[in-house]
Amino acid sequence: MIIAIDLGSNTFRLNLMQNLNGKYEIIDTFERIVGSARGLKRSGKISNEAKGDIFKAIAQAKEKFDFDKINHIAVATQAFRVASNADEIFKEIEQKFNVKFKIISGEAEAKLTFLGVKEALNGLGMDTKNSVFIDLGGGSSEISNGDKFKSFEFGIITFCDQFDNDISLMRKKVATTTKEAKEFLAKFDKKHIILTSGVPTTMAALKLGMGYDDYDKSRVNGYRLFKDDFDGLMCEILKFDNEKADKLLGKNRKMPMLGGMLLLKELLCNEKAELVVIDDGLREGVGVAYFNKSLDEILKF
Repeated sequence: MIIAIDLGSNTFRLNLMQNLNGKYEIIDTFERIVGSARGLKRSGKISNEAKGDIFKAIAQAKEKFDFDKINHIAVATQAFRVASNADEIFKEIEQKFNVKFKIISGEAEAKLTFLGVKEALNGLGMDTKNSVFIDLGGGSSEISNGDKFKSFEFGIITFCDQFDNDISLMRKKVATTTKEAKEFLAKFDKKHIILTSGVPTTMAALKLGMGYDDYDKSRVNGYRLFKDDFDGLMCEILKFDNEKADKLLGKNRKMPMLGGMLLLKELLCNEKAELVVIDDGLREGVGVAYFNKSLDEILKF
């Protein structure tokens, strides 16, 4: 068994996984919103508030899972690639919790995410041929087709922070923000665009009538989104009061959802491929790479 941890720019996500004769099974999961990238654009540092939320999430995870008996692999992504105090925070985490994090590159992140998505698609009986994968993160976004991988330095949290959560300003700036990524995406021949990350999975959940607490990954995996869903759901979310937003989207996720939907809508505006939502991503990919013994090679990138 393995505990696979993904500490991202907005969430702390963990899977307990096992390998059953080449079939990778998720036994249990754990997730908390920690907002690692909030305020990072201005300060260049992980804030004390985010640090406190990260520490709290790790403490809760250690209460639920036996880190002493089960091997763990913990990776961190874009917010920690750029934060000036990342090493200091991880030294403190190792001393306090005996959990060692590795900050991975954008390319390694894309490769591992691809493995996690591919495993989920295989479980649904879908081929990855003629598919492109988009992982819209909190501090960066990755696009790949399994052979070519590219990471872009825009994400939901940093985008919202950069423009002070001003929807009208974000609408004006979204095309410029996503220009390079749109050009990269347009180069691929594709039948499916696989969307993985909190924005498309939450969109699918809303369409399926689910809230944050009764979210069911098995219903979301393989769900088809349409371009019209973006404007329709944005109109709905804009009407949510804070209580309803927290219940349906998760605590303090209203603005990140809106900002993320603007980014994703713009990225996809010229695309005609079918949009397929997959919940699985980096943490699942870490587990798959560990079991198939490709993790060390991928982490060299």
